[in-house]
Amino acid sequence: MMRVFQHQSLVASLVAFVFACGLSMGATHQVKDSETFYSISRMYSVSVNNLMSSNGFKDPTTLKVGQKLTIPPKGLKVPSKVTRTYRPAPKSLRVIVDAGHGGRDRGASWGGVRESDLNLRVARRVEVSLKAKGYPVTMIRRSDVFVSLTGRAKIANKYRNAIYVSIHFNATENTGVRGAETFYVGKKGSYLAKSIQNELVSNLKVRNRGYQYRRYSVLRYTACPAVLVECGFISNSYERSRCKTSSYQAAAAKSIVAGIERYDRAY
Repeated sequence: MMRVFQHQSLVASLVAFVFACGLSMGATHQVKDSETFYSISRMYSVSVNNLMSSNGFKDPTTLKVGQKLTIPPKGLKVPSKVTRTYRPAPKSLRVIVDAGHGGRDRGASWGGVRESDLNLRVARRVEVSLKAKGYPVTMIRRSDVFVSLTGRAKIANKYRNAIYVSIHFNATENTGVRGAETFYVGKKGSYLAKSIQNELVSNLKVRNRGYQYRRYSVLRYTACPAVLVECGFISNSYERSRCKTSSYQAAAAKSIVAGIERYDRAY
């Protein structure tokens, strides 16, 4: 009788073990908006390297929304030759990322949405993406603080071989107006503005208000090629409802980064 009991207990343990391993090996995850390998690895308590190598990824920036990932077992150790962390070649072009307004200067404010907040959310996404691609980045602000217009230009002018991207959201008394637009000074600024504007229209599916020359202070006083990006009109109720979503902000950041990369390839 004792042997039968021990045998049943052993079988039960083996079944539980196989079942657990099966769950671990067979678990899948469909990538959602704004998720990264890091956030997914923390969700399942596995390492980033194991998660990437188990799914055949070498570059973390190629992860896309909707992709299905196989979740490796927690104790899995991959061979050292595939555990190398992906490091992109460092870029020589420095990007000055300016989240417009901030602190006592809230910028536009419509329907409970503050422009300065949206600017910072997009700017942070741009910073993360650019750094993942090997670009050195200087942030004008990373929190809700005030920086004067001359102070912003002064920060940018400390660097050589740099570009300046000021991120904004638009507003006007005519609430029917909507779309994205980009402003610039200088020949190189014109190319950068055109590159970003084309990406914004393509990725955000918004009205194309074009790229135009403007002598705004942050552009005029900045020595390097500089642009000011207006990602959408928060004074327009429909566009405001989109602008305040994480997916729209992620798409805006993606567009800005893609425009910067195109500029970098040209110059």
